[in-house]
Amino acid sequence: MYRYISYSWMAVMVVLVQIFLLDNITIHIWLRPMIFPLIVLLLPMEWRTIWIMLVALAVALVMDISLGGAGLYTLTLLPLAVLRPSVMYLTTNRAVEHGDQTSLLSRLSSRQLMIYISSALLIYHAVFFMVEALSFANPLRLIMTTLCSTLLSVVVAWPIVRIFMSKVRGR
Repeated sequence: MYRYISYSWMAVMVVLVQIFLLDNITIHIWLRPMIFPLIVLLLPMEWRTIWIMLVALAVALVMDISLGGAGLYTLTLLPLAVLRPSVMYLTTNRAVEHGDQTSLLSRLSSRQLMIYISSALLIYHAVFFMVEALSFANPLRLIMTTLCSTLLSVVVAWPIVRIFMSKVRGR
């Protein structure tokens, strides 16, 4: 039960920071940080895919409704929820074992966790900006927007990840 409270508080905090802070600041046309995928990325790896998909759908709908995304956030967050175990395996060489009851994320080193979060955010940003642009007329801008936004997102997200993981590991 204690994990659900930690996850709920983290989700509320990340959504509020995303909606009220990050979406209201304009730094540069290439910088659009998005940290709300952390909600899906930090869910326990042992959860069944259906529960991850339902959480991702709920988060994406909140983002679509509050930011006027017209389905863009839903269209881009659900594939990340499906790809999450594969990204974990490819970046950390650890797979989810069905009989294991300890959290896989809490057993990762800081370096492995950083690689996992960075890779998943890069995938999310790439999909998001490709779907948003619906054109490859300016590939340099698409690549630069993806890389710069991902870098800023990782910088903003890392302290949140560290605080959250210390709460999960501490219990």
